[in-house]
Formats: sequence, structure tokens, C-alpha cells
Amino acid sequence: MAELTDKELAKKIQHTNVNPELTKEDILSLCNDCVQYDFDGVMLQPAWVPTAVEALKGTDIKVCTALGYPMGADFTDAKVYQARECFAKGADQLDFMANIGYLKGGMYDAYRDEIKAVVDAAEGKVTKIMLEFGMLTQDEKKRAAELAIEAGITYVKNSSGWGKGGHATIEDIKLLKEIAGDRALVKASGGIRTREQALAFIDAGASLLGTSAGVAILTGKVGEKGAY
Repeated sequence: MAELTDKELAKKIQHTNVNPELTKEDILSLCNDCVQYDFDGVMLQPAWVPTAVEALKGTDIKVCTALGYPMGADFTDAKVYQARECFAKGADQLDFMANIGYLKGGMYDAYRDEIKAVVDAAEGKVTKIMLEFGMLTQDEKKRAAELAIEAGITYVKNSSGWGKGGHATIEDIKLLKEIAGDRALVKASGGIRTREQALAFIDAGASLLGTSAGVAILTGKVGEKGAY
């Protein structure tokens, strides 16, 4: 397993807290963590994007947000509108979920077209699709990743880490890397708690890690902040 310095590892981590009960003070604390440990980005709910943009002004830390989860069945138009609003308010990157029912019901064009609609709305900004592997068969995992890549997604991501999406596994990240090749990047999320796990997912092909345990991963203090 390749070793990384703390700084190198921190730049693979998007420090995450998308819990619904967070206050402005919690968001500012999350951003402060990002500054202190020099994480790649902060991941939070859309309503807090302006707060994070202001708090991280003058840094290279990316403001990232997520929408359409944990259910994924919002109107496509609503997802497109939200994507445009998030970027207009200063977000650098967007993670989102497509309608899993489209995929599982064989509505492959509808599934791909929804992803493409959000990708188009991003106008070149980084987009990541939360594939929710915990709900999919092996064949569905492959189909979902391939359709997302066809739609122009920047990153394929195994899960939101919420609901039925499940936690990251080495096997799933290797699968995503095999499918993506040089056409897309891979993000691992859900259940990443330790440095050993983080390095294993990077070795498996992940370019980014989504976790609320970023501080624990870098400090070695198990249980330090985070359940995502």
C-alpha cells in the first residue's frame, strides 16, 4: 500500500457533514477544519453554500454540495434548477443522485438523460453521480456507471453514504475504476473512518474520498468527528 504524507492525503479528502440538524456554527466549524487540515474540499447541504464560500474565501479549498438524495426521485427539472442555483451561489462541485427507479426498471435512457441534464446545467463544473450501490445488483452497478459516463459525468461515486446507498467497499471501487478507465474519475464514500481504509481505497482507484471522519483519519483519533 502506497504511503502518503498528511498533506497529500488531506488533498484526497472532501470533509463532509450533510446532517439536517447542522447550524451555521457547525458549518463554520466544518470549514475551519478544512482550513486547519487543508482538505481538498468541504461537502455540505446546498443552503450552506454561501456560508462556506464566505468562510473559505482566499483559500484553495473547494465548496462542494450534494442534492437529490437519499431518495433520488425529485423531478429532473428540479435537480437542474438546484444545480444551477448551487453553482450560481458559488459552489465549485456538485454530487447528486439520479432516479434509481429508472435504472432498476430498465428505463436506461431516462436514467442517462437525467444525469446528462444535470451535467449540462453545470456548464463544465465538476459533477459526481452518487450511484447508491447498496441498492443495485452487480449488473446494475456496471450499467449505472456506464450510463453515467456516457452522460458526461466527471466522477462516478459508489454511494451518498446515506439511506440504502451503503458503504464503500474495495471491490466496488475497483469495479468503478475498471469501468471508468480514463473516461471519468472515482470517488469513494460511506464508512471511511481510518487512515488504513483511506489508503486502501486510494490504492483501489479512488481519486477522492468523501468522509466526515477526515480529522480522525489524519490525527489517528478514532471517533473524532463524523458518522458519514
